Amino acid sequence: MTSPGTHEHTINVALGEVLRGMRPGSWTVIADRRGDVLKEGGWPDVLVLDAANWPVIIEAKHHPGHTLAEKDANDRLGKHPSDSPHPIETAIALVYPPEFQRLDGKALREAIGATDALEYALYTKVADDERDPERLPEGGWLRGGVIDLAMLVHRAATPARRIEDLADPLAEGVDRAAELFDFPFGGERGDALAGVLGQTDDTGGQTRRMAMTVLLNALVFHAALAQAGFTVRGADGERIVRPVEHFWERSAFRHRELLNEWDAILDRNYWPIFASAREMLGPAVMTTETAAKVADRLWQTANELIQRGVTRSHDLTGTVFQRLIADRKFLATFYTRPEAAALLAGLALPADRPPGGADWGDAETLAGVQIGDFACGTGTLLSAAYQRLSLLHELHGGDAKALHGPMMAHGLYGLDVLNIAVHLTAAMLAGAQPDTPFDGECLLTMPYGARDDGAAAIGSLDLLAAEVQSTLIGEAAATTAGGRSPENVRDLVNRVGHGKFDLVIMNPPFTRPTNHEAAHANVPIPAYAAFETDATAQRAMSANVKALTQGAPSNDYAGLASHFAELAQRKVRPAGTVAMVLPLSALSGGSWGAVRRQWADGCEGTVAVTIAEAKTLDCSFSADTGMAECLIITRRSDNDARRSTLDARRSTLDARLADERSSPSCESGLPRRCAADWSRPPSGARWTTAPSRGWRTGRSAGRPSCSATSTAATCSIARSRTMGRGPWSESPTPRWRRSRTSSSLERCLPLTTAKHSRSQSLG
Repeated sequence: MTSPGTHEHTINVALGEVLRGMRPGSWTVIADRRGDVLKEGGWPDVLVLDAANWPVIIEAKHHPGHTLAEKDANDRLGKHPSDSPHPIETAIALVYPPEFQRLDGKALREAIGATDALEYALYTKVADDERDPERLPEGGWLRGGVIDLAMLVHRAATPARRIEDLADPLAEGVDRAAELFDFPFGGERGDALAGVLGQTDDTGGQTRRMAMTVLLNALVFHAALAQAGFTVRGADGERIVRPVEHFWERSAFRHRELLNEWDAILDRNYWPIFASAREMLGPAVMTTETAAKVADRLWQTANELIQRGVTRSHDLTGTVFQRLIADRKFLATFYTRPEAAALLAGLALPADRPPGGADWGDAETLAGVQIGDFACGTGTLLSAAYQRLSLLHELHGGDAKALHGPMMAHGLYGLDVLNIAVHLTAAMLAGAQPDTPFDGECLLTMPYGARDDGAAAIGSLDLLAAEVQSTLIGEAAATTAGGRSPENVRDLVNRVGHGKFDLVIMNPPFTRPTNHEAAHANVPIPAYAAFETDATAQRAMSANVKALTQGAPSNDYAGLASHFAELAQRKVRPAGTVAMVLPLSALSGGSWGAVRRQWADGCEGTVAVTIAEAKTLDCSFSADTGMAECLIITRRSDNDARRSTLDARRSTLDARLADERSSPSCESGLPRRCAADWSRPPSGARWTTAPSRGWRTGRSAGRPSCSATSTAATCSIARSRTMGRGPWSESPTPRWRRSRTSSSLERCLPLTTAKHSRSQSLG
């Protein structure tokens, strides 16, 4: 049916119906409802309330009403919806394509679902009322379909400032609770507390603060279970878990009753979350008086956070945790920023290429997908990947809740050398659907350092071996969060085999064994010096890695990150994806040359993204590193014949270039050999003459990148350096991209479409 001049009200209502149908149990959508939807009066075009009642406003206009849509969106910021206790912090200005004005009814709803011509911009209120709201993108408009818009709404409901505002009170509560211990450092109880985490009771108090983070996290997760109606088995049969406040009376915690409730939860599941926390509050670690005081202090903090709507805020504990890691100078375990995690997950799981090759709505195929992080930290990257997969499944008609159990039991693999890291990863993943039990989880604490048999464990890098030693399995069972038996660990390690993962996503340690500068000056092998390992253990660990990577492109000069890149290549299946945060040297450093050659020869579709540039300190995707970093996303080739062909063609090309190296091929003083090593992007220079016949080269400046990715993280002006496709149609195509992003959460939303420009891909 056609209806020229269809009113905006009609289109708004139709858009609301489409959005409501995408996530029927996850958010509330109010579309153009007349009356006082806002306490200040008036009504927005579309109001979306997430599960915690955080509002996102959409103000829409017919094309070309861009200016008016922006004005209306800005005017809504700071207002208060009648159905929410929270103010409006984010608003979207939306412009409908012209053809919508000629449609209504079913045809209009179908057009909304099919179009990719929606134009929109996100506005976010800043803390300083004197400043204008932040706009995403800074200039121009995002363009995409209704699924893109829905993903923007989902992410906009939790702006970064809200998380940042709550990180300080959480850290303060952790500090104050740690000060309540009445036993000395290094004493029997102090050692018992540290032993639960596999740490030492350091006089700086970091281990005690870690312990308090675990306890606080357990209290918040307990509250989430109660809110979700999670059931446990009681004396009288099934019942809903009692809320945490049930055990708080007259400013004192009945902590022993709380421990009994945790036992009831553990009888169902969630061992990695509650087992360590229960042990810390138990009599072997704390006296009754100390446990009551600690629980009381932590609950006051947890309750404040819960009241402010962060029951399921996974980013919050990670923000605090990254400040507390005692061995960060050696483990190089820096917390991945939430916006960087969202960007990496979006690039690794593009909307047009579901893992497993099926449709996003195909629950059976997605339930068989394996995603792994072998340096999981707080679980930020693993959780970001799972959230994106789950959201895309839901937006395509799937049931995210039904998918949760299979993904937890068989699909999401997180490994780390820190017990507390595995604990927090479990909380992040399980918190996606806290009322949905699952049959086990694929999380493991890996042994690190000297072993009882005189050898040395090297954490997840032990998995470089095709078959893991039985002694390591026994030690992993003893240290893992979750109290696993050796049989359980053996089964899990067997599932973490070579060539089994659809996606490996990591932010690994960067430390180099050869780095002896500054704080590492007196350390024999800094890369293996965590947890106070002695010189003998460090040498044994280094020898183990060299043996396991013999003949591989990774090396000690490139550092541990290159060994983890090799681990990822071994674990990912043909056509599977590797997505990593790496040092910027991975793009141009000489020690990384063999790794880049592996990406060029054995992979395809490689994307490299960095925000690093000269004369700026904002150059990393991890918090507090102060180091220039990049994102690498690449797919392992599933064609061995292609690899042989490329080797032959590379030999031919190298032979041709051997006679041409005497010719100038680069500017800015680059060595002449740069023309031959085409797998290395030029650093600080631009190509001016083709190194051999048929090669197209170039540099473009001021290129808008948002149209290529439809993600807020790159919707600013980008500079890209590219080397074009050579004279052979099947030759790999290195294309190195440099783009600037903002560090706020609103500027790094999940990748929502796959409108990739050719300047983004390699291969």
